[in-house]
Amino acid sequence: MLKTYKIVNLDCKMSGDIPQVYQNDPDIARALARVMYRPLLRNWRQKRSDALFILDDEYNRGLADGYWDMAGQAHAIAPCGELVFERIWCLGRDGLRVDVENGVLFLGHAVNWGRDYFNWWIETSGVGFIEWASDEALIADFGEPERHDDNVVMMKYPGYGIFGHWLLDYVPQLAITRHMAMNTEAKFVFDHLADWMKVLLDAAGIEHVECYQHKLTEHRNLRMPTGMKCGYALAQPINSLAWNALRAHFNHANCTHPPAGQDKLFISRRNWGGQRGLSDYTALENALQSLGFSVYYPEQHSLQEQAHVFSTARFIVGEDGSALHSAIFTDPGAVLGVLMQEDRYNLWHAGICDTMGHRIAYHRLPAGPDGVELDIGAIEGFARRLLQA
Repeated sequence: MLKTYKIVNLDCKMSGDIPQVYQNDPDIARALARVMYRPLLRNWRQKRSDALFILDDEYNRGLADGYWDMAGQAHAIAPCGELVFERIWCLGRDGLRVDVENGVLFLGHAVNWGRDYFNWWIETSGVGFIEWASDEALIADFGEPERHDDNVVMMKYPGYGIFGHWLLDYVPQLAITRHMAMNTEAKFVFDHLADWMKVLLDAAGIEHVECYQHKLTEHRNLRMPTGMKCGYALAQPINSLAWNALRAHFNHANCTHPPAGQDKLFISRRNWGGQRGLSDYTALENALQSLGFSVYYPEQHSLQEQAHVFSTARFIVGEDGSALHSAIFTDPGAVLGVLMQEDRYNLWHAGICDTMGHRIAYHRLPAGPDGVELDIGAIEGFARRLLQA
């Protein structure tokens, strides 16, 4: 059915401060009344550590100031609980939470949906978008629900198929579910499960799982863990607890016959493709190998093997991206060097290092007309400075 849908930021349920404009709209007010937020852990406040960023150049000072200016506040207000929807619909592979009856789409940190991603997704995913009615409303026909499934824990979000997003988002969310007020036999719903996803579910102790793919599903009494971050800040202590538990899981799995580890790793994206490729991986890999780094292609190894190789590393260098999220497996005290293109601003790596007891430095890669041109000498100098830290 063709309908106008209003966009609502569900983070207001966490603070209890419902904007007056939402209260004055009967449709939004009814939709919000169907959602309950229940906090499960009280967040710690984070204090600035001048030891986190190890290089004192202008670029890293700016990134450090940006991280700590945000983290000092956002750590305390990051969501850390569960949402219970009396009645809700889930749209598409990423499971956008929609109140079809009242014409409301829910976004926000609480439901793991950012506005920029949503704007792109709703127009390109073939879910029934027609046109924008305004900045805060759209016209769409999502069709009829293909499945009704009640009393489930819904685990469909953006970034579903990406390993790094599972480490950053799903692992802490799965950990918080043990505190949710639900039956021990509750069913967890996913889109699909790759082998590495099953390994992470096993590590989290999740047993009752079902996978399905539909354009639109309808649910009553649907539960979900909230997102566990705000900006680039990560809710604590849940992220620390979840990642340390996962690290211990693989430590146990690898304690008898571990694969060989490496002290210095270069995590290469040579085989990944995409729009962020570098101009000369061969020269880059050769330069870092000359400094004693082992070139590592994570996609060629099992999750258990990756966990062990990262655990033994003391120095890790790689391009900004989710492959570096595996630093959560690394024993505390490691140094992470991030090669980041100048048009990107990604502080997730700083948040991970802050959480797991590592130190970090960034190196800015300038962009060239045919991709990212590399100053191999500058990268070598960056790596030498890391080794001296």
